[in-house]
Amino acid sequence: MFVALLFWYQFYCGFSGSSMVDQWYLIFFNLLFSSLPQLITGVLDKDVPAEVLITVPQLYKSGQNMEEYQPHMFWMNMIDAMYQSLVCFFIPYFTYYDSDVDIFSWGTPITTIALFTIILHLAIETKTWTFLHWSSCIFSILLFFFVALVYNASCPVCHPPSNPYWTMERLMGDPMFYFTCIISPVVALLPRFLYRTLQGTLFPTQLQLGRQLSKLSPQNRTQLLTKLNVKETIRQTQSFAYSFSPSLGSNASDCYKACNQSTPLPASPQTSESLFQEHPKAEHTTDRTVAASPEGAVLYGENELPSSASSLERSTGFHEVRHGTSEMESLPVGATFPWSSAVDQADFSLLK
Repeated sequence: MFVALLFWYQFYCGFSGSSMVDQWYLIFFNLLFSSLPQLITGVLDKDVPAEVLITVPQLYKSGQNMEEYQPHMFWMNMIDAMYQSLVCFFIPYFTYYDSDVDIFSWGTPITTIALFTIILHLAIETKTWTFLHWSSCIFSILLFFFVALVYNASCPVCHPPSNPYWTMERLMGDPMFYFTCIISPVVALLPRFLYRTLQGTLFPTQLQLGRQLSKLSPQNRTQLLTKLNVKETIRQTQSFAYSFSPSLGSNASDCYKACNQSTPLPASPQTSESLFQEHPKAEHTTDRTVAASPEGAVLYGENELPSSASSLERSTGFHEVRHGTSEMESLPVGATFPWSSAVDQADFSLLK
């Protein structure tokens, strides 16, 4: 937008390449005056608060589907920038038409109006306001006036035959200067402001509805969550979780019981003797333990797995080991838990 201001002036200077804006303003405009608010907004601004994204995870789809910035929006922004440049150029032009002001007394209000327009435009597009956002905008405006006042007061013969000396001081004593600096940004940003207002009220996007969640009462928040189809999202999330273990949700209690029916270890000799005394009764019962097998099915015993345990095996990858108490006692430890002493220790290296 600021570059287009220089372009419109070329029609009035015979395309000589001259500028109505002071050279120091041209250097410092993007470097100091208008850069800090944009940096703060780019770093700290966020579309939706984190707690809203956790509650409504489907809001991530807007970024995946590129709903916030589409190709046609680029051309709309370009047209809007051209419109803003026309307003910022021609309102001061017709305000000071047929007056005796010099070129810098006309170009300085244009620079001021351009700075106000850019900052207010950024304010319309900012979603989250913090103390740093307000501070950066106010600091940029104050910095511009401070540099302009100091520069115009200390440079009497910087650009002869044009003289920028005391330009800002004279303008700040003219009511017409304040009028143009107020009316021009308002007219320049009015179409964008109306568009954002009507679009956010009549046709809000998912992200715009999500931003309202943290600002509403519980009743209104429930209605807004209904618009966002949160129940459908929760149902899809549950189906996605159960897709990894189809029977885990239906047989969760059975699996829990099956995994916790193993015989406890004897805590004392008396307990051990009581267990061996009940050995004849225990021969007709089976212990159920779960063991991990990387190769697949490693099953002990001849009985068939129950439905709940087999579903657990299919869903989690753990395989049930079933054996009788007498069989467990008859097998030596080496046969039950085989271990080869010839295993190469390099197989357990972390660098391998």
